[in-house]
Amino acid sequence: MHRSFVRHIVALALVGTVTAGCQSTQESDKDWFEGGPMKAASAETLQLTVRVLAAKGQTAQAGFLLNRMLVDHPDYLGTYTEGAEVLLIEGRVSDAIGWLTRGLERMPNQPLLLNDRGVCHLLAADLKSASRDFDAAHAADPRDADFVSNVALARALQGRDDEALRMWNLVVSPQDAASNLRIAIAARSQFAGLAARENVVIGQ
Repeated sequence: MHRSFVRHIVALALVGTVTAGCQSTQESDKDWFEGGPMKAASAETLQLTVRVLAAKGQTAQAGFLLNRMLVDHPDYLGTYTEGAEVLLIEGRVSDAIGWLTRGLERMPNQPLLLNDRGVCHLLAADLKSASRDFDAAHAADPRDADFVSNVALARALQGRDDEALRMWNLVVSPQDAASNLRIAIAARSQFAGLAARENVVIGQ
Protein backbone atom coordinates (compact mmCIF):
# COMPACT_ATOMS: atom_id res chain seq x y z
CA MET A 1 0.00 0.00 0.00
CA HIS A 2 1.30 3.45 -0.88
CA ARG A 3 2.71 5.27 2.13
CA SER A 4 0.88 8.54 1.44
CA PHE A 5 -2.40 6.64 1.29
CA VAL A 6 -1.71 5.15 4.72
CA ARG A 7 -1.09 8.61 6.13
CA HIS A 8 -4.35 9.77 4.57
CA ILE A 9 -6.32 6.95 6.17
CA VAL A 10 -4.67 7.55 9.54
CA ALA A 11 -5.55 11.23 9.43
CA LEU A 12 -9.16 10.47 8.59
CA ALA A 13 -9.51 7.98 11.42
CA LEU A 14 -7.91 10.19 14.04
CA VAL A 15 -10.34 13.02 13.37
CA GLY A 16 -13.14 10.47 13.31
CA THR A 17 -14.51 11.33 9.88
CA VAL A 18 -14.67 9.94 6.37
CA THR A 19 -16.34 11.27 3.29
CA ALA A 20 -20.00 10.40 2.98
CA GLY A 21 -22.76 10.46 0.41
CA CYS A 22 -25.06 13.46 0.21
CA GLN A 23 -28.73 13.88 -0.41
CA SER A 24 -28.35 15.20 -3.95
CA THR A 25 -26.21 13.99 -6.84
CA GLN A 26 -24.35 17.28 -6.94
CA GLU A 27 -23.63 17.25 -3.22
CA SER A 28 -22.54 13.62 -3.31
CA ASP A 29 -19.55 14.67 -5.40
CA LYS A 30 -18.28 16.93 -2.65
CA ASP A 31 -15.67 15.64 -0.27
CA TRP A 32 -15.08 16.91 3.26
CA PHE A 33 -12.58 19.51 2.04
CA GLU A 34 -15.29 21.12 -0.10
CA GLY A 35 -17.78 21.18 2.71
CA GLY A 36 -19.49 17.85 2.12
CA PRO A 37 -21.14 16.10 5.08
CA MET A 38 -19.23 13.59 7.14
CA LYS A 39 -19.85 10.46 9.15
CA ALA A 40 -17.96 8.55 11.80
CA ALA A 41 -14.99 6.47 10.70
CA SER A 42 -15.83 2.89 9.78
CA ALA A 43 -14.70 -0.06 11.85
CA GLU A 44 -12.34 -1.09 9.05
CA THR A 45 -10.71 2.35 8.97
CA LEU A 46 -10.27 2.39 12.73
CA GLN A 47 -8.77 -1.09 12.67
CA LEU A 48 -6.27 -0.08 9.99
CA THR A 49 -5.33 2.99 12.00
CA VAL A 50 -4.82 0.93 15.16
CA ARG A 51 -2.57 -1.44 13.22
CA VAL A 52 -0.46 1.40 11.83
CA LEU A 53 -0.14 3.11 15.21
CA ALA A 54 0.83 -0.14 16.95
CA ALA A 55 3.43 -0.87 14.28
CA LYS A 56 4.94 2.54 15.00
CA GLY A 57 5.01 1.80 18.73
CA GLN A 58 2.22 4.26 19.50
CA THR A 59 0.22 1.78 21.55
CA ALA A 60 -1.36 4.40 23.81
CA GLN A 61 -2.95 6.12 20.82
CA ALA A 62 -3.94 2.73 19.44
CA GLY A 63 -5.57 1.90 22.77
CA PHE A 64 -7.61 5.09 22.64
CA LEU A 65 -9.04 4.07 19.27
CA LEU A 66 -9.62 0.50 20.46
CA ASN A 67 -11.74 1.78 23.33
CA ARG A 68 -13.69 3.79 20.80
CA MET A 69 -14.13 0.68 18.65
CA LEU A 70 -15.40 -1.19 21.69
CA VAL A 71 -18.12 1.44 22.13
CA ASP A 72 -18.95 2.13 18.48
CA HIS A 73 -18.34 -1.32 16.96
CA PRO A 74 -18.81 -3.93 19.70
CA ASP A 75 -19.86 -6.64 17.23
CA TYR A 76 -16.92 -6.17 14.88
CA LEU A 77 -14.42 -9.02 15.04
CA GLY A 78 -11.43 -6.76 14.49
CA THR A 79 -12.23 -4.83 17.65
CA TYR A 80 -11.11 -7.84 19.65
CA THR A 81 -8.40 -9.40 17.47
CA GLU A 82 -6.64 -6.08 16.99
CA GLY A 83 -7.06 -5.13 20.65
CA ALA A 84 -5.47 -8.35 21.82
CA GLU A 85 -2.50 -7.82 19.51
CA VAL A 86 -1.87 -4.33 20.87
CA LEU A 87 -2.06 -5.60 24.44
CA LEU A 88 0.43 -8.36 23.62
CA ILE A 89 2.80 -5.78 22.16
CA GLU A 90 2.69 -4.12 25.57
CA GLY A 91 3.30 -7.48 27.28
CA ARG A 92 -0.16 -7.50 28.88
CA VAL A 93 -1.06 -11.13 28.31
CA SER A 94 -3.72 -11.31 31.02
CA ASP A 95 -5.43 -8.19 29.68
CA ALA A 96 -5.34 -9.64 26.16
CA ILE A 97 -7.12 -12.75 27.45
CA GLY A 98 -9.75 -10.57 29.08
CA TRP A 99 -10.21 -8.53 25.91
CA LEU A 100 -10.75 -11.64 23.80
CA THR A 101 -13.13 -13.02 26.42
CA ARG A 102 -15.25 -9.89 26.03
CA GLY A 103 -15.40 -10.60 22.32
CA LEU A 104 -16.46 -14.18 22.94
CA GLU A 105 -19.24 -12.96 25.21
CA ARG A 106 -20.68 -11.14 22.18
CA MET A 107 -19.68 -13.78 19.62
CA PRO A 108 -19.78 -17.17 21.36
CA ASN A 109 -17.71 -19.92 19.76
CA GLN A 110 -16.11 -17.54 17.26
CA PRO A 111 -13.14 -19.68 16.14
CA LEU A 112 -10.61 -16.90 15.56
CA LEU A 113 -11.25 -15.41 18.98
CA LEU A 114 -10.99 -18.84 20.57
CA ASN A 115 -7.74 -19.57 18.79
CA ASP A 116 -6.24 -16.19 19.68
CA ARG A 117 -7.22 -16.63 23.31
CA GLY A 118 -5.63 -20.07 23.24
CA VAL A 119 -2.38 -18.51 22.04
CA CYS A 120 -2.56 -16.01 24.89
CA HIS A 121 -3.15 -18.81 27.40
CA LEU A 122 -0.11 -20.57 25.96
CA LEU A 123 1.95 -17.41 26.45
CA ALA A 124 0.74 -17.41 30.05
CA ALA A 125 1.93 -21.05 30.38
CA ASP A 126 -1.66 -22.19 30.97
CA LEU A 127 -1.62 -25.25 28.75
CA LYS A 128 -4.93 -26.62 30.02
CA SER A 129 -6.82 -23.46 29.06
CA ALA A 130 -4.90 -23.15 25.80
CA SER A 131 -5.77 -26.70 24.82
CA ARG A 132 -9.43 -26.12 25.64
CA ASP A 133 -9.60 -23.04 23.42
CA PHE A 134 -7.63 -24.65 20.59
CA ASP A 135 -9.98 -27.64 20.66
CA ALA A 136 -13.02 -25.35 20.56
CA ALA A 137 -11.62 -23.33 17.65
CA HIS A 138 -10.85 -26.51 15.74
CA ALA A 139 -14.32 -27.89 16.42
CA ALA A 140 -15.86 -24.69 15.07
CA ASP A 141 -13.68 -24.69 11.94
CA PRO A 142 -11.91 -28.04 11.48
CA ARG A 143 -10.52 -27.12 8.05
CA ASP A 144 -8.39 -24.21 9.23
CA ALA A 145 -4.76 -25.33 9.12
CA ASP A 146 -3.68 -22.93 11.88
CA PHE A 147 -6.31 -24.31 14.23
CA VAL A 148 -5.23 -27.88 13.48
CA SER A 149 -1.58 -26.99 14.06
CA ASN A 150 -2.30 -25.35 17.39
CA VAL A 151 -4.22 -28.40 18.58
CA ALA A 152 -1.22 -30.51 17.58
CA LEU A 153 1.15 -28.22 19.45
CA ALA A 154 -0.92 -28.43 22.61
CA ARG A 155 -1.01 -32.23 22.35
CA ALA A 156 2.75 -32.36 21.92
CA LEU A 157 3.39 -30.11 24.92
CA GLN A 158 1.12 -32.40 26.94
CA GLY A 159 3.21 -35.41 25.92
CA ARG A 160 0.53 -36.85 23.64
CA ASP A 161 2.98 -37.36 20.79
CA ASP A 162 0.98 -39.78 18.64
CA GLU A 163 -2.03 -37.47 18.59
CA ALA A 164 0.16 -34.46 17.87
CA LEU A 165 1.90 -36.18 14.97
CA ARG A 166 -1.42 -37.33 13.53
CA MET A 167 -2.80 -33.79 13.65
CA TRP A 168 0.29 -32.20 12.13
CA ASN A 169 0.29 -34.75 9.33
CA LEU A 170 -3.10 -33.39 8.29
CA VAL A 171 -1.69 -29.98 7.41
CA VAL A 172 2.07 -30.31 6.74
CA SER A 173 4.43 -32.82 5.17
CA PRO A 174 5.54 -35.84 7.23
CA GLN A 175 9.02 -34.33 7.45
CA ASP A 176 7.69 -31.04 8.80
CA ALA A 177 5.36 -32.87 11.17
CA ALA A 178 8.28 -34.85 12.60
CA SER A 179 10.34 -31.66 12.91
CA ASN A 180 7.52 -29.88 14.72
CA LEU A 181 7.22 -32.76 17.16
CA ARG A 182 10.96 -32.74 17.89
CA ILE A 183 10.87 -29.02 18.60
CA ALA A 184 7.84 -29.41 20.88
CA ILE A 185 9.47 -32.28 22.78
CA ALA A 186 12.59 -30.18 23.32
CA ALA A 187 10.45 -27.32 24.59
CA ARG A 188 8.49 -29.37 27.13
CA SER A 189 10.88 -28.98 30.03
CA GLN A 190 11.21 -25.23 29.47
CA PHE A 191 7.45 -24.89 29.24
CA ALA A 192 6.98 -26.94 32.40
CA GLY A 193 9.46 -24.70 34.20
CA LEU A 194 7.63 -21.59 33.06
CA ALA A 195 4.33 -23.08 34.15
CA ALA A 196 5.80 -23.83 37.58
CA ARG A 197 6.96 -20.22 37.96
CA GLU A 198 3.49 -19.05 36.98
CA ASN A 199 1.89 -21.59 39.37
CA VAL A 200 0.00 -23.16 36.50
CA VAL A 201 -0.70 -26.88 36.30
CA ILE A 202 -0.12 -28.46 32.89
CA GLY A 203 -3.34 -30.36 32.31
CA GLN A 204 -4.22 -33.14 29.93
